[in-house]
Amino acid sequence: MGESAEREQLSEEERQRILSMTFESLGGKLPIVVGTGSESLQATVQASVSAQGLGASAVMIPPPRGLKAAQGVQNEDVIFDYFSSVGDAIEIPIVVQDFPQTDRPKMSAGLIGRLSREISNARYLKLEDPPTPLKLTKIREIAGDRLKIFSALYGRDSYWDLVHGAVGIMTSSPTPEYLVAMHDAFVAGDRKKAFDIYLNTLPLVYYCSDLGLAVRKEVLVKRGIIRTGRMKLPEKELAESQRRELSDVLDWVEKAVLSSAGVTPLRFVRAH
Repeated sequence: MGESAEREQLSEEERQRILSMTFESLGGKLPIVVGTGSESLQATVQASVSAQGLGASAVMIPPPRGLKAAQGVQNEDVIFDYFSSVGDAIEIPIVVQDFPQTDRPKMSAGLIGRLSREISNARYLKLEDPPTPLKLTKIREIAGDRLKIFSALYGRDSYWDLVHGAVGIMTSSPTPEYLVAMHDAFVAGDRKKAFDIYLNTLPLVYYCSDLGLAVRKEVLVKRGIIRTGRMKLPEKELAESQRRELSDVLDWVEKAVLSSAGVTPLRFVRAH
């Protein structure tokens, strides 16, 4: 369960209710990573402790947008102290989210290496600061195998991130079977299959990243997972022309990946 604009708009009581329902419905079948980041350190700590109490496998936290450095203090030291305070409050792992495109502070490879070195439960990184393959290489040179790095950013560079040492792909995607198949093929040494899947899914990846949540919901509707792609205000729904374009893109991708790599698209039949 990642960070989203909707999460920021929910009250703490609503968040707790939704989280409790999620944990109850899954019943321990899957590890759950809860996005607990907030502009307030106190709120982040409280949410992280609560997530741990519910049974979360990890929490995911970016540096706050409004984080300001005191006079004479390096901003990176303030960011480090923020994550260190969270790490002191919980025992489960922290997934550090590096996503400066959302107006968050930019974290250097050196700072990320320091987080992994000095905060024992800062064990994972969700890397979304392009060009991700180059930054991933720099971080691995500093942190080594101590920090496990996930490719992200909608999967735009997922294949190349795997080449440069990412351990997996953690991104918002309505077609996770393609990411799983690409990762599994890469780990098995079949780079041709992994590369074929990557290249043939790029049209959908870029469509998703450009038009966001509305596209992902529409794909899930077409797959039979949810009933409607309706969006909450102020988010915009897809225009009818965009829905037609998406159908064409999705149809092409599904056929191309099935033909080149033998990966069948996931579909579900909704109960009526």
